[in-house]
Amino acid sequence: MLDPRSRDTLGVLVPVLQWRRFVLSPRLRQALSRAAELAKAASSPFKVGDYVSGDDPFNGCQEGVVTAINGSSIGLRTTAPTAGAVVYYDYRQLRKPW
Repeated sequence: MLDPRSRDTLGVLVPVLQWRRFVLSPRLRQALSRAAELAKAASSPFKVGDYVSGDDPFNGCQEGVVTAINGSSIGLRTTAPTAGAVVYYDYRQLRKPW
């Protein structure tokens, strides 16, 4: 009997394609998760606890302590004027104040 959903008239290719889909799925998932890990692990020259200064046209110039690192984004706990607020900067906009 002819299956209208497949192009294979002998019925040989459809099971192979279904099997291949399940084989490629974990490999694709592994490759994507590895790429996501590498993207999140952008090499930042700063570590949690470092005292840095950030200059950004939107956030202004502020100094503080690094509290969070998410990929290329670094959370900076400011010291003044809004003490305790966490401002996020790109790591390329930060520098050591001395």
